[in-house]
Amino acid sequence: MRLSLASVAAAATLIIATSAPAQELPEGQGKALVQTACTQCHGIDVIVSQRRSRDDWTAEVSRMIGNGAELSDEDYNQVIQYLAKYLGPASQNAPASRK
Repeated sequence: MRLSLASVAAAATLIIATSAPAQELPEGQGKALVQTACTQCHGIDVIVSQRRSRDDWTAEVSRMIGNGAELSDEDYNQVIQYLAKYLGPASQNAPASRK
């Protein structure tokens, strides 16, 4: 029996989607803003895979603004506060994975 390329691709996608846990941002003030602002250019996985200090997150968010991300001063501060609190190097609030 021959499988079409589309069938093989669909099966591979289903296997990958069900075997790799979806990553989410931790609950907290600023989550929605981070989701909206940061996922304009990349996925949540890029964010949650990193643990950075407040200074490092400040530099990273500033770099993203230099690359075209748009945040008001208030939103900029809230994004950094959220990332430093929930995705800092010693964060006990690691993002939950879905199974």
